[in-house]
Amino acid sequence: SAVLSKRAGIQLAQQDVFVNVVGGMRLNEPAADLGVAMAIASSALEKPLMADMAFLGEIGLAGAVRSVPQVERRIQEAARLGFRSCMVPRSLGRSGGSLQGCDVLPVRSLNEALAKGGLR
Repeated sequence: SAVLSKRAGIQLAQQDVFVNVVGGMRLNEPAADLGVAMAIASSALEKPLMADMAFLGEIGLAGAVRSVPQVERRIQEAARLGFRSCMVPRSLGRSGGSLQGCDVLPVRSLNEALAKGGLR
């Protein structure tokens, strides 16, 4: 939440932030950073995210969305699960397009992700 506050201007200092994951799983995978940040921003701004969009990427302290391993395999799995679009780090060299029927939306920063996700 500190990166959302400092880099994206979403004020969370006076808020308690709880993240609930299906099945009580623990999130220890940096690839989940972007999805968690987008969910927190969506809640704080009271704007819904697209239900059929998946998010993959590690977020650095400066707000950059960083590459994660096995992105193409993760996009394929997201498509198999019914997601129609997937936001991924631009550093992967993908300029967009589609993979396995899933539209790929590359982003460089948290602010760009917020804009492409409809939260700006």
